[in-house]
Amino acid sequence: MSACAFFETGVCVEKMEDHIKRGLEIIEGLYLRRDYGAFLAQVLRVEQKFAEELLRKAYALHDVGKCLEEFQKRREKFGFHEFYSALIARDVFKKYGETGEIASIAILLHHHDWVRSGSPKKPNNLRLCEDCLSLIKELSGERLPPKIPWEEWIEFNSGVEKVFRKNLKGVYSLLLPLTVADNYAAATNRGGKKSLLGREIFEVLNVRGWNLARGLSGGL
Repeated sequence: MSACAFFETGVCVEKMEDHIKRGLEIIEGLYLRRDYGAFLAQVLRVEQKFAEELLRKAYALHDVGKCLEEFQKRREKFGFHEFYSALIARDVFKKYGETGEIASIAILLHHHDWVRSGSPKKPNNLRLCEDCLSLIKELSGERLPPKIPWEEWIEFNSGVEKVFRKNLKGVYSLLLPLTVADNYAAATNRGGKKSLLGREIFEVLNVRGWNLARGLSGGL
């Protein structure tokens, strides 16, 4: 079974591999080739090479919560996957200390929805799909836990607020390219369907004339 990033009426419309690889294209072409890594390194107070690798790894992990076995078997929506992804990313990036915490929070917010209608619930099954894990291990170069290292939302949220107070700019400096890449990949891989933010991204690319924008079905 191939890992899926988006289901529509039970059919996999976008594979996880396609979603990650397409998003990495725009991170490279729109950000890193334009020296965004130097800015990111300054904000995070790390070496530029590490900052660039962290951004790539964070994007590779931003949807890892969708790897839940119950999500992949249910073939429907991935409710609260950004929180599950953040829990996994925090475990993977804990070796990076405060910088890893910043990256995990950027992943939490990649759907730009800080205000929630309810708290994320603990899944009945915390195990992650093997196919999905293998793919993200390969694309991120990181070892991943076989199941979500669970923590209740209220406890995790208290840590988020502490990081915000210390380096809000760092969180948003990672969040911006993650969000743009996520929306770009979704728009190009899902038959041209775009969110409001996705439409704005393509308008910018159209103005700049960046050639990767032609990946959208039907052109601009």
